[in-house]
Amino acid sequence: MTDETATAVKTTAQILGKTAAKDLLQEIFADLHPAFTDETKSLDSIFTAQSASEFLNQLTDFEKVLSVSDAYETTVKKLQGQIDKAEDIRDSVLAQIFEQIRPLERTYRQVAMFFENSKVVDGKVRKPVELYILNADPKAMQGAFSMSVAAIENFCRKRNDNFNFRDDICNLVVPGYIPQPVREKLEDVASTWGMLLVTDIDDEKSFKNVERNFLPGGKYEFMKRPEERAASDVVTMGYLQLRPKHWFEKKVDGGDDLYVPPSLVFAGAIARSDEGQGLAQGPVGSRFGQIAGSEKARIEPLIGEMEHLSMERQLVPVIRDAENHLCFFGCRTQAEDPSGVLKFFTSYRIVRFLERCCRHYLLQVAGQVLTRDFMDESIEKPLTQLLDEQVEQGTITGYDLFVDKDSNKRMQGICDIMLSVAPTGPAETFVLKIDVPEFKKQGDEKT
Repeated sequence: MTDETATAVKTTAQILGKTAAKDLLQEIFADLHPAFTDETKSLDSIFTAQSASEFLNQLTDFEKVLSVSDAYETTVKKLQGQIDKAEDIRDSVLAQIFEQIRPLERTYRQVAMFFENSKVVDGKVRKPVELYILNADPKAMQGAFSMSVAAIENFCRKRNDNFNFRDDICNLVVPGYIPQPVREKLEDVASTWGMLLVTDIDDEKSFKNVERNFLPGGKYEFMKRPEERAASDVVTMGYLQLRPKHWFEKKVDGGDDLYVPPSLVFAGAIARSDEGQGLAQGPVGSRFGQIAGSEKARIEPLIGEMEHLSMERQLVPVIRDAENHLCFFGCRTQAEDPSGVLKFFTSYRIVRFLERCCRHYLLQVAGQVLTRDFMDESIEKPLTQLLDEQVEQGTITGYDLFVDKDSNKRMQGICDIMLSVAPTGPAETFVLKIDVPEFKKQGDEKT
């Protein structure tokens, strides 16, 4: 019995022997089962009793489909029907899989594009920039009291409310369109802690739809608000194509290609500009940040449309330049906001950066006895040195610093500082006030 079993178990090489059709049969065997590619492998190591039975059933399925009496056209038609049926099953399974993994793919590709667009190719070695990724779904944040919003606020407060301004969070990116209550809350957080909030409009399919939503009651009417905190909010437009849809994704996302919001890419372009040329060389009124990793945007506005969006709608659109490259057009003006000069977000970032530096330094000397010499050596001189360094670096074109050393104020522990700076960019002048409380002379107080 043992000898018979040993004789029955063969390899494909033993089965094929030295027949003239050996090469052809080897190809057929390999198509039937991948393990048949190894000619020295015995059949009992490939199949168990159960798997062998299932394999034979698969091979004999054709016997149920075909008949000896079938004509050639009928045979081809039946075989094609079986092939179509198998392909439909395959496509259905793949579609269900990709429907689940598309959000993960979209997130992964966005992060990859951030790094791809933040590279500075000049051979210099720089200090690493910290990037924090919070595991949150922006679409799930439906209210200002969302736990995700609370976690973001708590994280930013801990980083920006300490004495080390070097670990401050400078840019907060929330990809995609977010509800207005959430946006207003994040604007408050960004404005409070001196950050730039980068978000997106919805995935609009045309320029007309974008324009319609600026009308009263539209989704983007909020961009016209004459509020100072709106200066901390940058909104990008023009979702970027990462890849065309697969043939089986006919019903995944409505059969659409894989698009992502451009906000993370824009943040990478800002980081690249900061690392390459400094804080002051950000996007102001020109094309900015040639985009890597995408060849197509959902909306590529024409010149007139682009000017209208960037000058009157405070959007940062994705455009295609003369070299056929996708890039951002970064001008963001006052629009309908008479107090909106800070909407030039490069200037906004410069002013908030200087504000953080001054604030953190002044906190370190708070509580000291305010003598005239102390105010000269420990307040005015260090601040002047800080501002002179920023002028040399090109961050600001000039400044006007005034430290009030009035004796009555000094006796009460009050130090008033007035600082006006002219950031590089639109050359606007901003007045930055630090610790200027209302002051009354002691003689004017009623007893």
